[in-house]
Amino acid sequence: MAYKGSALSVRTADELAERIAHGQFRPGDKLPNELELAQTLKISRTTLREALSILVTRGLLEVRRGVGTFVTRSRSIHADYDVLRIQNTNVNTKDLYEMRLMFEPQAAYYACLRATDEEIETILRFGKLDEQMILCRDSKWDECEQQFHNAIASATHNPFITSLLPIFNRAIHQGIMLANESPQVAEMTIYDHRMLMQYIRERNRDGAKTAMYLHIINTMRAFSIPLD
Repeated sequence: MAYKGSALSVRTADELAERIAHGQFRPGDKLPNELELAQTLKISRTTLREALSILVTRGLLEVRRGVGTFVTRSRSIHADYDVLRIQNTNVNTKDLYEMRLMFEPQAAYYACLRATDEEIETILRFGKLDEQMILCRDSKWDECEQQFHNAIASATHNPFITSLLPIFNRAIHQGIMLANESPQVAEMTIYDHRMLMQYIRERNRDGAKTAMYLHIINTMRAFSIPLD
């Protein structure tokens, strides 16, 4: 399936993250210049810049002004990043959503506990933008949904959870494709997200954890994904 616009930048970021995980780019390495890397990935330089920005946010890359973009040397960031190889595992939607159910409720809990005020604002901003995309059935729904959930996971300040972001995105993407055919799922998602954002705004850890759990359970039920 072809991806357009900003959704492609998220996919590109995930691809670069996987290349880092496989050792193509090692901690401390300088990435090729924009033109060369964009040509290698067969994308525009604009898309590449967006993808690099995503990886800077995740902590995998750092920009040194006037020098270039480098893979961060932080061992804590890279220690568990081999988990990204799971992306190549042949799994179905049920497997992916069960994985989300195992990790994301607790991620919401720790996001409330550890997020900076700025990170809370980022989560809420992406949540509001996501709601707008859902209401107008904008093609950027996929991208915004990923950004919202990624912002929560990143706010845990846990490198292992951060390493799972490409897998979360894979599950979310599959869910959006299904949800586009169901207005009821869109309405449910808005309601669930509002509840989740309210608890995150209040830094209510248990509330956010429960809201995320119910959101994923509701989605699984809407898609007729077995819960046993």
